[in-house]
Amino acid sequence: MASKNYYKNRKESELYGERLLIYQRTDLDSDNYFFRAKISGVKGYVRRSCKTNNAVRAMVYAEDSYLDLQSRHKGGMSLTKLTVDKFYLDWLESNKNRFTKSRYQWKKSVWNRYMSGYFGSKQVSELTKSFCDGYWEYRLNFWKNADAEKRIELNDKRIGAKTKSSHNVAVNPAFATLRGEASLINEFLQAAMDRNHLTRMIKVSAQTAMAKSERGDSFRDTFTEHEWKVLTSNLYNYAHNRGKFKGERVHKLHLFQRMMLRAFVLFASSTGMRVGEIKQARWGDLRLDKDSDGNRVLVVGVRAETSKVRRGRSAVAFSDHIIAVMDEYKALSQYTGDDDLIFYSVKTDGSVGGVDMSANFKSFLRSCDYRDRKEGLRFSKDGKARTLYSLRHFYAVSRLKKGVDVYRLATSMGTGVTQIKNHYGSSISGEAFIDELTKNSTKTGEEAKSVAVRKLIDMVQSGVLDEEVALEQLKRVSATR
Repeated sequence: MASKNYYKNRKESELYGERLLIYQRTDLDSDNYFFRAKISGVKGYVRRSCKTNNAVRAMVYAEDSYLDLQSRHKGGMSLTKLTVDKFYLDWLESNKNRFTKSRYQWKKSVWNRYMSGYFGSKQVSELTKSFCDGYWEYRLNFWKNADAEKRIELNDKRIGAKTKSSHNVAVNPAFATLRGEASLINEFLQAAMDRNHLTRMIKVSAQTAMAKSERGDSFRDTFTEHEWKVLTSNLYNYAHNRGKFKGERVHKLHLFQRMMLRAFVLFASSTGMRVGEIKQARWGDLRLDKDSDGNRVLVVGVRAETSKVRRGRSAVAFSDHIIAVMDEYKALSQYTGDDDLIFYSVKTDGSVGGVDMSANFKSFLRSCDYRDRKEGLRFSKDGKARTLYSLRHFYAVSRLKKGVDVYRLATSMGTGVTQIKNHYGSSISGEAFIDELTKNSTKTGEEAKSVAVRKLIDMVQSGVLDEEVALEQLKRVSATR
């Protein structure tokens, strides 16, 4: 409660009496008036600046505001004036420890680039379903309207930009991109609802932004076996300064950066780890083990704090070739302690930090000549762009074609079984698919129950629970009792 000495030149409204008064504050070096309003049914007072030092104008402002506050309260709207920008950024900071560093940066950068311009200055309590759905028209025209040319120019000049060009600007965003943005918008709308800034829940869906016929499959493209052979052959020559990549003036640092790119690409395609996880991997996370046949395998400990799903796991490389690649790369690295980043960059002040290989990888793909394609291996024959995340896709498809159990694959990749099936199921070989469908068809009741129990145990041990599959297996167990 404010003390009597807090108020100066206090005056009650002739219309509303002690329910509304204006005053000047003794604790501020300002002559501006403030008002204090008591709204029936609302706990405490509403206090706001009148934005003037004139008492008459201040009272007019206060009485107008009082009517607005009463109307908002009767309509079930929040009385708190809070812009979406302020709310979102405060919410993001207060929940920072819930996200990995890369996930937090994505939530912040995507908001600042796209969503702030549409939602930012709007009052949270004034958000409506129709206004939120209007974001999609704004977003789809973000790089196309009259301001697009200026935005692209500014994109080129961003501090810390991956490249100095605008090749990475997607004028027509992919459906998967819009779906990710919808998830982010819904996350902050839920937080606003939880904090009583909204009186009803609002949700948006990317499905309203794009016709189904325009969405495509939204999956990352991978490489064919022949494309992969061409890529890895070029990558070897690039890293070792051979063939068309040979340069007489290539200095030592440049050669090391080439070797780093090769190690990064092969490491990603051999382990199936997310790009953000690889960028935060340290030498101490690697260890050598042996498989059931006694062959050496590389095992990578993915720490929970670096994982998108905040759950630690072990990613197992499927080829021992990566061991030699990493040994060769490590011999050239300046930082090889257990706590040192495997892939790194040295800043101008001498400090060591993470490195972004995405632009280098895209540039390298363009340099790989392939069947007269204008941009080499940068795009598939269907015109789908390849990125570093295509390497994770390549890993999953390769493992499924080799008949790796879907639960073990999900565990190694740190994702769900349903996600594996939805994204990569079409890549399972015909024989493996038929086996999956028919393997229980001739079993007796007891044998079927045994299989069902083993599936449930596999899911529990992997830490990945597919509810639909689990329910089906429980039905199988129940049917044989």
